[in-house]
Amino acid sequence: MKKKIFLIVGSLGAGGSERVYWLLSQYFNKPEYAVSVIFLDANDKCFSMDIEGIRFIDLKTVKASRSFFKLLRLLKEEKPYAVFSTNDHINLLTGMVGFFLKVPILIARVSNNHEQMKEFCDNKSKFYNFFTRFFFAPFNFVVCQTNEMQQTISKLYGIDTKKMKVISNPIIQQPLIKDSAPATIQKKLIIVVRLAKEKGLYRMIDIMEQLPDNYTLSIVGNGPLADSLKSYVSSKQLNNRITFMGKVNGISSYIIQHDLMVLSSFTEGFPNVVLEALSVGVPVVSFKVDGIQEMIRENFNGFVAEQHDVDRLRQLIIQACSQTWQHDQIKADVYNRFALDKIGQAYESLICQEV
Repeated sequence: MKKKIFLIVGSLGAGGSERVYWLLSQYFNKPEYAVSVIFLDANDKCFSMDIEGIRFIDLKTVKASRSFFKLLRLLKEEKPYAVFSTNDHINLLTGMVGFFLKVPILIARVSNNHEQMKEFCDNKSKFYNFFTRFFFAPFNFVVCQTNEMQQTISKLYGIDTKKMKVISNPIIQQPLIKDSAPATIQKKLIIVVRLAKEKGLYRMIDIMEQLPDNYTLSIVGNGPLADSLKSYVSSKQLNNRITFMGKVNGISSYIIQHDLMVLSSFTEGFPNVVLEALSVGVPVVSFKVDGIQEMIRENFNGFVAEQHDVDRLRQLIIQACSQTWQHDQIKADVYNRFALDKIGQAYESLICQEV
């Protein structure tokens, strides 16, 4: 009999956690497993549900606070062997259900370094974080993307390190690759983020003001600061050099039209957009955040500046746009280290352990 594997996400939107579990569902799509992806909100969707062998279940609850009884009923009826959850509010929801229903294997994936996120949290996030230590108890394993995140989460919530695992995020093979055409006068930068305070976009706009006029920036993504950021760009008279592209599908095809990806964030868990860029051979310049040093190899696929060293990031952007990169080698390297098969095996090993 097939073992039922459930992966629970808030939506099928463009978030990094949603992308990770959408990819993992395809890894687990094997003869020995029956895979289901559970989500709360069908209104936010950018990932396909048309995947043979994978069942997508919409709870139609939108919010985690309204989902307890529906999820409890579903798990009680379906009796899955393993349940994976991700993101703070979904982990809290799944942990609550775990107190009332025994699931053989229950696994939470933590997506942020909560210590670094404290100054950016709204009241709802602070509420989730306050109760997190209690609702991690039913989980067999807690997955973090980096050793630094593991140490922070273990200390912050008193979680036994024996049930904590460090597993990076995966990337899936694709045919696109940045061409090696001769350098042009115009230098095209791209940043792909949620337009929120922790992503450091105001300082990125300030950096653009200090870069030569032949540097342009495409900002991909939506978020609560969209209007404010656009006004800030106008106040700096940078409308002709900075373009807001909103939400786009097929992001890789946009990335390869640029010379460099930039990450200006104050904090990240494990920035999937960096993997996306490297997977098509585009180098990355970033401030130091969780996960970035696992991905970036200095002068091979990008550069890393210390947090708050804005002038250094500006210098590295110019350096990166002035040198030649081996796009094929960048692509091969990231697949060698973060391919879905390799990362999926690490997750699969968790449901094969004695618990």
